Formats: sequence, structure tokens, C-alpha cells
Amino acid sequence: MFAALSRLSLPVHLLAAGAAFAAFQAIKVRLDASYAASQHPVDYATGQLAFDAEVIEGYYAHMTSAGSLDIYWQTQILDFAFIAAVMVLSVLLGTLAARLGGRINRLGTWGWRLGVAAALTGVSGALFDALENLLSFAMLARPEAIAPALALAYSSAAAAKFALLTAAMAAFVLSLLAGGTARLVKAMGRSAG
Repeated sequence: MFAALSRLSLPVHLLAAGAAFAAFQAIKVRLDASYAASQHPVDYATGQLAFDAEVIEGYYAHMTSAGSLDIYWQTQILDFAFIAAVMVLSVLLGTLAARLGGRINRLGTWGWRLGVAAALTGVSGALFDALENLLSFAMLARPEAIAPALALAYSSAAAAKFALLTAAMAAFVLSLLAGGTARLVKAMGRSAG
């Protein structure tokens, strides 16, 4: 897959990354609106990182009394489109950063490696997001009696997701910095010669 993306012309790769970002944003807007409509009592991160069955049961009870638990179900399903968008965006942006860094010199090699790491780490984060969603369906099957181990597994998957996606963003930025520095060093070497 990385080799196929590397064979794309740079303008086509840039356009594909831009289109993936636009799709990601469009899906995120819909997902955020659905989450708000579900009347979940806390933000995404707070809800996902509860690590406590009783706390999560309280969130579900709140939505049940509001008559919006079915909207939350729909939100969880819609989240799979968001997860797919994160995967595509991670691969396209990570490989784009890797290409821009290239293998110009030692710094460029680091730019390449960090770009590939950004892509792989982003996809891994999205996979943990999918696992988190599947675990939420298990909790939603009996929202009034969530097993503590299930709540722990759910929040652990969410924590892994957040950690991996944060690492992916950091690797992406570092890849761009390493690649840009490598190009600058190469250009300075030419002008000095």
C-alpha cells in the first residue's frame, strides 16, 4: 500500500489527502451533531475514559430517561464511518509526510520513518476505536447492568485509542520537521559548494 501511494504523483497525493481531510471533517460534523442529539451527559473523552461500570450505567440511564438512547446507538454506528475516515486520513497524511521527507540524508530518512510511523500508529488508533465501539454495543445490550470488566475493557480501548492517535499526530509533525530540516540542510550544502 505504501509503495502504491509512493508511485502517485505528488499533486495527486496532495489532492487525495485533501479530499480525505474534507471527508473526515464532514463525517466529524455529523458525528458531533448525533452525539449532541443523543444527550450524552459528558463529552466523548470523559464518557469513554470512565473506567467504571456504575458511572457508565448512569450515562445510559440519563439518555434512557431523555428518550435518546436509540440516537446514541445510531451515533455508535456512525462512528464506524469516522473510524474509516481516520484510517484513510492517517495513511494518506503519514505517507505524504514520509514522501516530503524522503531519503535525502540521515534527517530525511528519519522524516520517512516518522511519516510511516504516523500512518501505522493512526491506523492502530482507529482499530482501537473500532474495538471500543464493539465493546460499547456489548454494554448497550444491558445498559442497566454493565459488567465491571466490560467497562474496564471499553475504557482501556479508548485510552489506547487516544494515546495512539496522539502519537500519530506527533509523529506526523516530527516527520514534517525532519523532512523540512533535511531539505534545508541539503539546499545549504549545495549553496556552500
